[in-house]
Amino acid sequence: MDENDLRFTYELKDDFAVFPTVATTLSDIKETFNSLVDCPGMPNFNPMRLLHGEQHLEILKPPKAGVRMITEAKVKDIADKGKGAFVTFEATTYEEEDGKKTPIFRQYMGLFIRGIGGFGYKGTVSFPLPPVPNRNPCKVFEDKTEKNQALFYRLAGDLNPLHADPNMAAVGGFDRPILHGLCTYGICAKNIMKGWCDNNPEKINKVSARFTSHVFPGETLKINTWKEGNMIIFNATTVERGSVVIQGFVELNENSAKL
Repeated sequence: MDENDLRFTYELKDDFAVFPTVATTLSDIKETFNSLVDCPGMPNFNPMRLLHGEQHLEILKPPKAGVRMITEAKVKDIADKGKGAFVTFEATTYEEEDGKKTPIFRQYMGLFIRGIGGFGYKGTVSFPLPPVPNRNPCKVFEDKTEKNQALFYRLAGDLNPLHADPNMAAVGGFDRPILHGLCTYGICAKNIMKGWCDNNPEKINKVSARFTSHVFPGETLKINTWKEGNMIIFNATTVERGSVVIQGFVELNENSAKL
């Protein structure tokens, strides 16, 4: 309940602004899943064996509130990872004003589907991440998630029962429902924007991350950050289990970050 956050949550604030990672919620998750199922050559798979592996967001133009947005997406690549397939979607979001479409977001979403590997094609798309520096973090943030966080995050449109139904979570190999990877992604971006960018979304050019493990709702995220040039390299662990759950970087506008 930080008043500085009201500019992203209260539409009557004078400086009302769009939070950068809102781009990840603009695609229709159901349509994304349907396009995957309908993709030529895609074998049948258990949806509970699907995990969000990576998310890469480029902010081409600061978004404006109150403007119609259109997102166009396609399957970009399907790579054999041995024990599963790694599917990359490419999505571009446009602002539409006066009949003109202007691209504002481009993003790539990587999904890992366990159990359907072995087809041989190694893919052509990859997004290497910078290694975590071998030194103490420049800044560390902690953010506790709520026990009902996954249920609340479903309001963004991702209705995968893996995040709500204990029986479905068990089918996926988890003790209980897990938090959406994009929720973890957004929490990390929020802390970096607040801690490094004076809460100014226009100082962020890219948010790129790989999901390395799961988060249970109610756990506390410890977000470690390192400044390298115009990048904030980060990872996050769960305080309760010590698991590294996400790793990535935020690219900043030059000279925008403060030590």
